[in-house]
Amino acid sequence: MSDRGVGAGLSLFLHLLVLGMVLFTWTSEPELRRPPKIPPHVMAVVTDQTERAAAPTRPEPKQETPQPKPEPKPKPKPEPKPEPKPEPKPKPEPKPEPKPKPEPKPELKPKPEPKPEPKKPEPKPKPKPEPPLKFEQPDMEELLAQERLEMARQGKKQDQENPGSGDPDSKVEQETASYIDAISSAVAQRWRIPGNYRNRNDIRTRVRIRMVPGGDVVNVDVVKSSGYPDFDDSVVKGVQLASPLPVPKGDGFEEFRTLVLEFEPGDAK
Repeated sequence: MSDRGVGAGLSLFLHLLVLGMVLFTWTSEPELRRPPKIPPHVMAVVTDQTERAAAPTRPEPKQETPQPKPEPKPKPKPEPKPEPKPEPKPKPEPKPEPKPKPEPKPELKPKPEPKPEPKKPEPKPKPKPEPPLKFEQPDMEELLAQERLEMARQGKKQDQENPGSGDPDSKVEQETASYIDAISSAVAQRWRIPGNYRNRNDIRTRVRIRMVPGGDVVNVDVVKSSGYPDFDDSVVKGVQLASPLPVPKGDGFEEFRTLVLEFEPGDAK
């Protein structure tokens, strides 16, 4: 027998012994009953066996048979790398659809303009009587000055033709003509004729010169225009620059107070 079987039998015996003693004590009188004394060696054995029976038995380790080592599995072959797929070409952007042309608006026919009402014929105005024609009277002073100029020219011409003539009137006209020539020469020296008129002999400007004793020019007016205002202005300016003009002194000046002279491009110096 093994130790396990001996221990189990001894434990059973002790339990029965204790049970018998308990039953015996119950049957005795209570006043005379006393717990039986268990010898110390029996108590120690019972306690020891009880602890052993209560302790769990350890199973003996089984000797495992060594299992054969598993054969190494073959390494899997590396899978071939997939070829790179070509990148897809970008899709062309869709062309914008052309906008539909707006339908032409129907032309609105203009409303016919209302016909104007026929106008009533206006009464014809009565013809006004024409005013009587006024004849401008020439300036007597200007006429006299122009006449003296013509007489001086004629007297000078006669003296040139008949240098031995002793007529006193002829001498007066000669003196007048000499003063006129001196005045014309003085104006010609100060006259600045425009260049585009210098070589023309078909234009003349007649001016009226008013002077005071001593020859100072008071006023210059254009009596007859050449048709070219800039040419006329140059004559007036030449007379003003030549002031004072050479005139006779004393009573002889009265004939030169108002003088009419003509100038043409050939007179300029």
